[in-house]
Amino acid sequence: MKKFRGALTKICGGVSYVSMFALLFAMAVTVIDIVMKLTISKRVLGNIELVELSMVVMMFLCFSKTQLENGHVRVDLFVNKFPPKVRCIVNGCIQCIVALFSIFMLIQSFKQISVVSAAGTSSQVLHIPYPPFYVLLSIGFALFTLTLILSALEYFAETPHAQKIEQ
Repeated sequence: MKKFRGALTKICGGVSYVSMFALLFAMAVTVIDIVMKLTISKRVLGNIELVELSMVVMMFLCFSKTQLENGHVRVDLFVNKFPPKVRCIVNGCIQCIVALFSIFMLIQSFKQISVVSAAGTSSQVLHIPYPPFYVLLSIGFALFTLTLILSALEYFAETPHAQKIEQ
């Protein structure tokens, strides 16, 4: 399981750099648009499309890295009151349920790739094709699903050695 975590950490780390580049790109487009509007009264053509599409890349490619770092918001008010072993089992089951929903989303995103490709859809102003963004979305969901399964397995493996949380 440590090798799997190590490999997944490297992959998710690399993918998160793409997400960070998308954030940098969206920020740069926004700043350039504002500066151009204030100085020469012109706007960046398709700036909203560029920012929207980069947000898709940002969001879906950073889920897995955030999951590996336990960075998602959790409300574990009740779960932390459970005995240590029960807490690990409940957390593992929650991860499995979320992984199941993520699998459903992954399947649907793969179906959507073929629908969008067949329709030939693209953005309205710049005519940027949508299929590559759906592929990135699917990659993000696939990695997120793998990290959820890894988290569930780690919770279940921790169950025999679980310790009480210090408050």
